[in-house]
Amino acid sequence: METRALNGAAIRRAGASRALYAAALLGILLAALLGAWFVSGWHDVRMRQQEVREAPLRAAAARADDLARDLRGELDGLIAREVRRPYFHYQNLMHDPKASIGVSVSPSPLARNPDDKLVLGYFQIDGKGHATTPTVNDDFPDLSEPDNLADNRAFRDEVVRDLVHDLTPPGAPVIVAQATPPPHPRPQPAPPRSRPPQPPPQAKQTQIAQQAQVLQVDPDVYAQNTNSNLIYWQQLENNNPGNIGNARTGNAQTAGVEVAATPPPGTGNVSPTPAPTPKPPPAKPVEPPAPVTITVSPLEWRTLGFGGKPALIAVRSVQTPDGNLAQGFVVDRAALTSQLATKAGEMVAELRTGKRLDRQGVEVAPGWQLTVDPNPRTLTSAAASAVAIARTFLIRFVAVGAIAMLAAVFVLLLVLRAERLARERSQFAAAAAHELRTPLAGLQLYGDMLADGLGDPGKVRDYARRMSEEASRLGRVVSNVLGFSQLERGNLSVDAQVGPLGEALCELAERAEPALDRAGAALELDVARDLRARFDRDALARIVGNLLDNAEKYARAADDRTIRLAAVDRGDVVEVIIADHGPGVADGARLFRAFSRGVTADGPAGLGLGLALSQSLAEAMGGRLVYRPTGVTGATFVLELPRA
Repeated sequence: METRALNGAAIRRAGASRALYAAALLGILLAALLGAWFVSGWHDVRMRQQEVREAPLRAAAARADDLARDLRGELDGLIAREVRRPYFHYQNLMHDPKASIGVSVSPSPLARNPDDKLVLGYFQIDGKGHATTPTVNDDFPDLSEPDNLADNRAFRDEVVRDLVHDLTPPGAPVIVAQATPPPHPRPQPAPPRSRPPQPPPQAKQTQIAQQAQVLQVDPDVYAQNTNSNLIYWQQLENNNPGNIGNARTGNAQTAGVEVAATPPPGTGNVSPTPAPTPKPPPAKPVEPPAPVTITVSPLEWRTLGFGGKPALIAVRSVQTPDGNLAQGFVVDRAALTSQLATKAGEMVAELRTGKRLDRQGVEVAPGWQLTVDPNPRTLTSAAASAVAIARTFLIRFVAVGAIAMLAAVFVLLLVLRAERLARERSQFAAAAAHELRTPLAGLQLYGDMLADGLGDPGKVRDYARRMSEEASRLGRVVSNVLGFSQLERGNLSVDAQVGPLGEALCELAERAEPALDRAGAALELDVARDLRARFDRDALARIVGNLLDNAEKYARAADDRTIRLAAVDRGDVVEVIIADHGPGVADGARLFRAFSRGVTADGPAGLGLGLALSQSLAEAMGGRLVYRPTGVTGATFVLELPRA
């Protein structure tokens, strides 16, 4: 008995160690696979999140490049147009040698409001810090641009306040620009030249894009442009002799009317009356005067404060014999911002300058950057998409991990079940060998005694009866094994019919009582013969035989070896009760499981199939077999069968 217990314990320990080894191996394999997938998958999630988050930024950077390229093109086009503009366009009145000959002045093309939507206004600053704008003529207010006059004057005042200090060119000898003529007495013209009047030659110009321009200007043209307001005043005097006192406020309808006088070079006055045309001596022709050289520098972008904000200003220097001039124009930042906002669409475009420059901006002009930021809603949507990517991966990882864990648990259960089945088969083989060896040994012993004439001749019948009992016991073992085999194959069947249950129980008791008496057990029968129920006789015989055999076998050490067999009518069911006074059942939860026994390993030998087979037979008859604890020593099994 001790050897069998030790073998069973060793088998259980070996099975447990193999199960633990399989569980550890599965756990390590599953953790390695899930860990590798999580690391690689999370890296991919991070990359995708970064790509989703940076997509609006990349789109904004691409839009910034496009807008900056367009803006640079517009600014370059603006510079290209302005670099070809003559220097005398930057004053209110001018003399254009290509448009007229003789003495005449007319409004500059810049005297109107700027046609270019990016230009806020034009200005000119002389060496004395005197600032003028083409749209405002303080000497002749009626020549000022009537539209937006207040804005034009405000622009001129801002030029005086903000730009004069930074843009006043180096000092020059004397500059006569936009001089204010007195109403009387009339300015005295210089004596006429001795050469006949002739159309002034057009200015000779040498220009290379964005390089200094050297202009050769006729002295007459230079003098008229230098004294344009004086020329205009003289034109008003010649055409309206009685309105000289109103020259500053009268109408300017006579602007552009030629005055038949040719100003001598180098003077600031032009004669209001035509000079006689003397005939030059034939021997000594008069040479034309030398042209006036004017140098115009390229336009340069500068960032200066204008109107309380940084402004982008194009500036060039004009060198004349009378001093230097600073000419340029101011870019309308509001129009530029509005244009960028329209082109940027839902994105946020911003021009930055000064300390606000950063590496993300695109330069559009020296010191100016264009930045385009995504719409906040786009960033919020991108952030939500990034979170959704991580959430989707985590959900998928948890789901797959759970499935993998379930699969691992299922595999482990299969391993444990296979291990349990292997252990149960081993135990079954040992128990079956023991169960079969005991009755076979008895059969062989009594058979040899009868064959050899040994023993007491008067006990031959007793020997034969013992052989019958051992054969019956052997038959029960074989029947249980065959029944369990049928149960495993699923072809265990019974034929339950309504019949006399009491008579069947009494017959079973009569057949079992002699063997129980010889084993030292007493059978107490409490069954009414007229009791009827639905049952199968063979199945009932197997169940009752297994229960009586277990009661006798497990209660051998009890003081009271009485086994009670009773049948009670409970109305809908009939209970068949088999009770003993043995040690009871140690593990009732595994009692009806195949190859499981309700005692410890050192208990009586058995296959562990009788109760499992009996319960299956009871269920096949429409009833059930249960273990009912009594609270004291002993075991009570109840077979419930349906009544008729």
